[in-house]
Amino acid sequence: MNPIGINGFGRIGKCIFLLLLKHEFFYVAAINAPGMDIHRLESYLKNDSVHKYGGDFIIEIVDNDNFKINGHLVHIFRDRNAENLRWKDYNIDTLIDATGAYLTKEKVAQHNVERVIMTAPPKDDTPLFVHGANHKTYRGENVVSNASCTTNCITPVLAFLEKKYNIVQSNFTTIHASTSSQHVVDTAHSKSRTCRSIFNNIIPHTTGASASIFKVLPSMTGKITGTSVRVPVNNVSLVDLNVELGAETSLKEIMEGMSQCPYIELCKENLVSSDFLTTTCPSIVDVNACMELGRNNFKFMVWYDNEWSYSNQVIKMVESMVNYKNENKYFIDNVEFTKKNVLLRVDYNVPIQDGIVTSDHRICASIPTIKKILQSHPQRLVIMSHLGRPKGYDETCSLSILTKILEKKLSCSVGFLKDGLSPDTLTELDKNEYRVYILENLRFHPEETDKTTRDENNVAYQVMRSIGDIYVNDAFGCLHRDHLSITGMSDRPKAYGYLIQDELKALQLITKNPYKQKVMAIVGGGKIDDKLELLKELSAKVDTIYVCGGNINALIKSDMTKYYETISSKKARIVLMEDGLAATNLSEPPKCKYTKVVDDKGKYLLRKHYGTFTDDGTLNDDETFFDIGQQSLITLDKLISQHSIILWNGTLGVVENERYASGSNLLLRLLNNSSKHRPDQKIIIGGGDTGGFVKKFVQHIDNITHISTGGGASIEYITYDNLVGLNQFSKEG
Repeated sequence: MNPIGINGFGRIGKCIFLLLLKHEFFYVAAINAPGMDIHRLESYLKNDSVHKYGGDFIIEIVDNDNFKINGHLVHIFRDRNAENLRWKDYNIDTLIDATGAYLTKEKVAQHNVERVIMTAPPKDDTPLFVHGANHKTYRGENVVSNASCTTNCITPVLAFLEKKYNIVQSNFTTIHASTSSQHVVDTAHSKSRTCRSIFNNIIPHTTGASASIFKVLPSMTGKITGTSVRVPVNNVSLVDLNVELGAETSLKEIMEGMSQCPYIELCKENLVSSDFLTTTCPSIVDVNACMELGRNNFKFMVWYDNEWSYSNQVIKMVESMVNYKNENKYFIDNVEFTKKNVLLRVDYNVPIQDGIVTSDHRICASIPTIKKILQSHPQRLVIMSHLGRPKGYDETCSLSILTKILEKKLSCSVGFLKDGLSPDTLTELDKNEYRVYILENLRFHPEETDKTTRDENNVAYQVMRSIGDIYVNDAFGCLHRDHLSITGMSDRPKAYGYLIQDELKALQLITKNPYKQKVMAIVGGGKIDDKLELLKELSAKVDTIYVCGGNINALIKSDMTKYYETISSKKARIVLMEDGLAATNLSEPPKCKYTKVVDDKGKYLLRKHYGTFTDDGTLNDDETFFDIGQQSLITLDKLISQHSIILWNGTLGVVENERYASGSNLLLRLLNNSSKHRPDQKIIIGGGDTGGFVKKFVQHIDNITHISTGGGASIEYITYDNLVGLNQFSKEG
């Protein structure tokens, strides 16, 4: 059981406390309730004017500052100064602040606990999270806001509509129950209309939900406005949401989709507000009150218990925060490096021409992890990598060339360990001349790739294990290799870095597809042999696979009918490149040709034909496609607009030849333009040749979601949903 603290014991604090009484993993260890008479506590908890939850709990007063409830001891603080609250004395590292008074990171810091969740919109840049809208984007932030009750109601609905249909514009009015900001009788002490009695008035009011919605769902920026009215009921509110959708649909289809959404409930009965008291779902769509307004405009009426369901949302967000740390105990943010010797594996297999590093992308990608380690004040940091595939020592593959580059990026001196995995390196480290070192190329030692040498008698193996107290891996592009520096330290204290986290986060949009979005894979490249297993796995995971590049040549010239039938029989719709530039060799002027893929019985393999195929326009036996054609790009552009997630792996042509690079260049423009107009669309570029090609065109990658640093690793992860180097960071680890 995890101890939780609650600061503030009003409406929200009380509801959260009551909900946590039956929680499987959390219990309340302390509350801060200034002015609370402990002898009134039982009456306060068991009686409520709004919620009828049953008082099947036993309260035992221990002393003036402590009581037991269902056997759990709870301490009561009574102090309005957060600096005086000793949460850690009760093993509390997660605090729910239900006061509405601590709404900046600076103020929250006064609590001196590890994690705090605010129960109101923040007044600074504290990130906002709503369960059911963006909670899966949580990445270990220690201070978060659960936004407002209205935001928790409306964003799950907006997230569903935006991802599935693309919202063009929208507006809402929240018909909100009274709160403590209203007065029971008219008063002259306020210029606002809230000075009027809530008993017999509908009171127009402002709402901060619009600004919060943009922070929770950035793609809604500029697409929604809202207002509020307060009405004379003591709980349960209603959002009147009007939207114009970009994709053609019907109210019936929307309701069918919402019925499958785990964060939305549908109510098909003719109920009123009090019927929704003490409900836990914040987004209950009133089916009979929704309307189809014509021209793809719709009205949705959404009920929410602004006390109980909001409190339930807060607890779900706490679950996400605590579970994230538990499930990611090897993530670099959750590991202590102070006064430790750290050994970091990176992927500095950078391109070098005439002794000059022509691209430092992989070095830059490692800098956040390096800086995180250094900010934790380690004793020293040793960075190791391979470069090329040398067989023994090769001066042209020495990592010494990277020392000055690292010094510039880190603003500190960097020592070079020229002897690599040798006892002399340990002697050099004993001198303590530098805080940061880089180790000579791992591939100069055969032990790096030969796992049979991992024993106590192997010098290189023992040297590597002696260099660091903690092993950190941030070399995503090497995680598919069972090499000494990747898997040989699995039994040591360890962590993985930010680059690996970012890579997995992007690729899991495809492998896990948490929002059930439409996914298309564009599979190009020089040959199909290394993508056969990838295509098989992808065909079961994505909605569409567009096959192009050199793969088409294999489909045309080899007997791959059975293989094609296998991948076509699964989930994905297989679309083949229709036309392209072809020639007998790269130096010959190309001609526009059509693809015409048939089986041995003369039956077309294409499920659907785009364009016209003629005998004169099809590929001759001695010709090869070297780039994609215009009609294919038109089709590809249409397909891109129909999908929310695009994976591009493999260039569309022989991009090393300027004549055949235009197709890939144009595809990059199409992807960039598409995501520019659809901020919710995710574009993921596979590593290797595709990533290298894309990085050359900086002007066209503003809206690319992710460019992988590992070609082979990204393909293998998508194919098998795992990598050998990740096993050491599993939950069982």
